[in-house]
Amino acid sequence: MKFISAALIATILISIVLSCKTSGYITDRESIQRQKKMRSYRTGVNFADAGLLFVSTIGAAFTGVNVYAEPTSRSFKMFRLVSASNDTLFVNMVTDWLWKDSAYCDIREIIMPPLQKAKVIVPLGATYNIYFRNDFNAPDDEKVEVNTVKVRKATLIPQKELQQQFQPK
Repeated sequence: MKFISAALIATILISIVLSCKTSGYITDRESIQRQKKMRSYRTGVNFADAGLLFVSTIGAAFTGVNVYAEPTSRSFKMFRLVSASNDTLFVNMVTDWLWKDSAYCDIREIIMPPLQKAKVIVPLGATYNIYFRNDFNAPDDEKVEVNTVKVRKATLIPQKELQQQFQPK
């Protein structure tokens, strides 16, 4: 019994620590603040849902009446950016999804080191245009469009590196 309770507590603590982690590669102050607000909102909703489930379970155990607590619909989720480039990538994620203060949920100025992963919190159901380049002074960015309902991660490979991979030697 002690092993099960210790494993349960360890699992809960690990999931809390992993769910709160966001990207340290974001350099834009507004984007960092928006990520913090979205993370705290998401964490609050998750704790409230867990509390409701716990209370309904305890209530069912004492009263014998099984009341199912309806979980709040999810509005944010973790999204992973994966850099498959051997160079540093400069990334901007742009959407038309509005946050509470009438500002867009854009995530700007993400500077990803080579072959690294970044986790960001995004609204569920938003369509993001991800613009990236591996040269800071490049005239044009490359673009990937993703819908956060369908996709959990985006692998970013610059066209130059993609073409070099498939050239015959």
